[in-house]
Amino acid sequence: MENDLDAIKVYKFFLKISKKNNHNKFHKYLKKAKVISINSRVEKKLNLKLFIIKTIIGQQVSVSAAKSIWNRVQKYIDQKEHHIKIESLSKCGLSLQKSQYIFEILNNKEIDLLTKKKLRNMKDNEISKIFLDLKGVGPWTLGIIKMFYIGNNDVFLDGDLGIKKSKLNFFKSEEYQAEEYSPYRTFLCLYLWQSLNS
Repeated sequence: MENDLDAIKVYKFFLKISKKNNHNKFHKYLKKAKVISINSRVEKKLNLKLFIIKTIIGQQVSVSAAKSIWNRVQKYIDQKEHHIKIESLSKCGLSLQKSQYIFEILNNKEIDLLTKKKLRNMKDNEISKIFLDLKGVGPWTLGIIKMFYIGNNDVFLDGDLGIKKSKLNFFKSEEYQAEEYSPYRTFLCLYLWQSLNS
């Protein structure tokens, strides 16, 4: 996990790399941007199951809609504990398909055995296998889990629509993989998302 000193180190690294690679527009943006720390964004309260569920709810919906649905789902799960019904989940604002995904995750005993410590000691392909085998979890959701639950500093969500838009703006290509910014591409994603709001 990183602290604010690490966030400053990464920021300086990005300034150096963007200048070296003639990413002039990104360099100019960085000079005005706030230093971003991942530490404040890594999930510390939710268990893994709830984090996965919250992330699935956040797929392809607006931030405000996702927040509203998540609040209803979390309240329902907290109240019902072991008596969750798919039909009741869908009444929280979920599609029937997403309700089924969430129901299966809640009843998945293997997820209960995965601690952050275990996940951080696993190889990337092992982590991918575990999560991509879950219905409702694709590459985007896997990336979010790796970034904000496990705390991996070098995840690049190149399939994210916001990241694609920022890549086109700063690097003139939606296909750009940002290898030069490794091993801090999670930070890079945060700067790219932040740029969309500026």
